Amino acid sequence: MTLIEFFDSASIENVIGALLCEPDHVILIGDKGKQMKKGIAVYQQLMHARGIQTRFHYLVVNKNNLQDIVTSLSHIVENHENCVFDLTGGEDLCLVATGVVMQRYQGQVQCHRFNLQNGVVYDCDADGQICRLKPMEISVEENILIYGGEVVEDEQKGLYTYPWEFDEEFVRDVRAMWSLCRENARLWNAQIGMFGIIAENGSFGDSLSVSVVRDEVAALLARKNIHFVCIPSLLHDLEKCGLIYDLTITGEGMSFTFKNQNVKRCLTVAGQVLELMIASRMLDLTDAKGQKIYNDVRVGVVVDWDAFDEDNAVRTINEIDIVAMRGVRPIFISCKNGNFDANETYKLNAVSERFGAKYAKKVLVTTELDKLGDKAEYLRSRMDDMKIRLLEDVDTMDDNELDRVLRSLWSN
Repeated sequence: MTLIEFFDSASIENVIGALLCEPDHVILIGDKGKQMKKGIAVYQQLMHARGIQTRFHYLVVNKNNLQDIVTSLSHIVENHENCVFDLTGGEDLCLVATGVVMQRYQGQVQCHRFNLQNGVVYDCDADGQICRLKPMEISVEENILIYGGEVVEDEQKGLYTYPWEFDEEFVRDVRAMWSLCRENARLWNAQIGMFGIIAENGSFGDSLSVSVVRDEVAALLARKNIHFVCIPSLLHDLEKCGLIYDLTITGEGMSFTFKNQNVKRCLTVAGQVLELMIASRMLDLTDAKGQKIYNDVRVGVVVDWDAFDEDNAVRTINEIDIVAMRGVRPIFISCKNGNFDANETYKLNAVSERFGAKYAKKVLVTTELDKLGDKAEYLRSRMDDMKIRLLEDVDTMDDNELDRVLRSLWSN
């Protein structure tokens, strides 16, 4: 099979037919030769990773010259067997030209279109045959790759995507930490934030055991204009939940041991537990047929924006709190368990448009937005302008209400 694709700025439209139909040959048609060549290198890598040996080529046409496009398409049909046109993306005149070619070579070509919003394939030539072999699903890594980026997973690079494993025990630990955090997010942030600063300065090292000398840590924090924080009630609650043990608190300081490395990571990054709580619930959601709502959910996704652009000496790398996939549609989620400013909304908007185009959903999850005063209304206005869905006060939602809202993130 030879699949003819019309090049589109929404990169998923250029490769979805190849992923689902596994053709022998894909020919990209468009007027941007350099971009098509660059895209093909990425699409080829994606296909090979799936064990699909599809070959990609591209053909440059004048998007404003109907006859040029018709001539080019006719030449393809006459020189390749079993041609299938994918009308999912592309310029208007390319679609008009396809109609001319279908009439000219009636019965010799097929035509279809994928609806990436709902996963439906439309038979556009009404012959009853539909090209679709595989489920319409891709992973977070594949989605980032399709748009020319790369999920950074190499620990040697410093900033990388941590490989969270959501087994039953860890999910229970996350739920326990969240139940404590939601009681008073500001106190939680203060205590966990202090542990984070100490950890950043090497006091913990790789050890799970912590021994804090009050005067030494207070001096360290003072240089950062931060007060020493010790909230005995929270620490005792963490011990009761089995998240820390061997807790000792005295006038000189405190000592305890983290349950494991995952819990340590959660208890040294103030906003981590909110991200993990949202992600763990999204992973569990199923529809009426028992099928997963989201086929992939990743936390703390570090992305290299231009991983395959050798000409770009300056790398753009940033971390996205949560990325989830509903089929081939990405949902980008920013979680804010406290204070934040408008820069976070701009970052979320930028990364969503870069790695999802028109198919991306943008969501910002908050716990105490109203406590930001007048700034809260400004932030709501900015999010509304950018079509960012806002989930407020998730710390006050019961599990059923939160699950109901999370189920709909991909559709609203």
